[in-house]
Amino acid sequence: MQSGGFVIEQFVEEARAVSIDAAAKRLGLKFTGRRHEHPQPCPHCGGTDTFAFNTAKNKWNCRAGGAGGNDGIGMAAHCEGLDLHGRAALLEACSIVLQQPIPCDVSQEHAAEATARRSRLEERRRLNEAQAAERVGRQLDYRERERQKARSIYEAAARVGRFGRLVLDYLEARGCGRIGASQWLRYASELAYWHGNDQRGRPSKLHSGPAMVAPFINADLDAIGCHITWIDLARPPKFRPLLTDLATGEPLPTKKMRGTKKGGLIPLFGDPSAARWVGGEGIENGAAFACWENWREDTFYFAAGDLGNLAGPAVPASRFAHPELKKPDSKGVPRPLMIAGPIPRPGQDPEDAMWVGEQVTELVLLADGDSERVMTAAAMARARARHARPGRAIPIVWPRPGCDFASMAAEAAKRVA
Repeated sequence: MQSGGFVIEQFVEEARAVSIDAAAKRLGLKFTGRRHEHPQPCPHCGGTDTFAFNTAKNKWNCRAGGAGGNDGIGMAAHCEGLDLHGRAALLEACSIVLQQPIPCDVSQEHAAEATARRSRLEERRRLNEAQAAERVGRQLDYRERERQKARSIYEAAARVGRFGRLVLDYLEARGCGRIGASQWLRYASELAYWHGNDQRGRPSKLHSGPAMVAPFINADLDAIGCHITWIDLARPPKFRPLLTDLATGEPLPTKKMRGTKKGGLIPLFGDPSAARWVGGEGIENGAAFACWENWREDTFYFAAGDLGNLAGPAVPASRFAHPELKKPDSKGVPRPLMIAGPIPRPGQDPEDAMWVGEQVTELVLLADGDSERVMTAAAMARARARHARPGRAIPIVWPRPGCDFASMAAEAAKRVA
């Protein structure tokens, strides 16, 4: 007679084989009509489109919680507020993605049964490894295709200055002042917004119109992706078009990112070789702050794209319970909302978060006052810790509660007018 712990091991291995696509369906997550990327409110952290999963990349990411991964177990644990460092939580997450009850530990089993179970377990592990290697190959191909598409969109757009005055009008309307030109920002007069598929399964064009296009660049200053903002100057206060899903009637984001974002950043104004950098999540916030500073010539202004790319992932053990907010678990029991902690995950993988030049001696981080305060504060502290270097000052600047710098600047401009 031998130990029957193999039954639990096999249960976990079977859960590891569940794809992001299958896990999302079992978790009841929304498939938003896009081909692969499905942004939505985070089931655990809230927000509007802070959470997304990608069925082609087999990945999920939560910008609000600073978490992500490439397996259904981790996604289920995040959505349900489970800490995978505990055995019970791990098994509960496996149970969710498999839609099976957690098996009881078998105290004893015959040697033949144990040998057969061990053989099945090893076969499942080999299959999981082979499938993981195949997914990595597909992801690399997909990523390169997306990067090429992003570069094509950016390179086809006109430089803002002599052309693309609509981008300058948009930024001025958002409180960013009158910008003469930008080395980095570009303008597309008729850029298609693709969403969902038609009856033949082909991508469907929902909208076409003017847009601001900005690059994501790596440390070599090469474009690895692009950020697109569609513009409608007739729709204050955001001055972006109203786009809705034709099937559900739900509003759609008027900003998109193509190619690679992780590890890159969006340059706004100035030279990346500057010793002083200023930036936060979004383009409008960074541009508004640059206007307030009168576009200092010694400063490089940037945007990270989102909070996750600004701060990077946290050490799981540093997460903590929100002092006020609670969320019901899968059984309807209210649990404290768990917040990604202020301690960055060690290792500093280049794609964990945006890069910062080694020559930078002052890195001013712009917080977003209209996001959840506790979560944002933890992420900003994590960003400061991650990007800290000897001799580098990293102040964090906060707008008024409930505001961002762009909205504050727009209000100030109205009062002056």
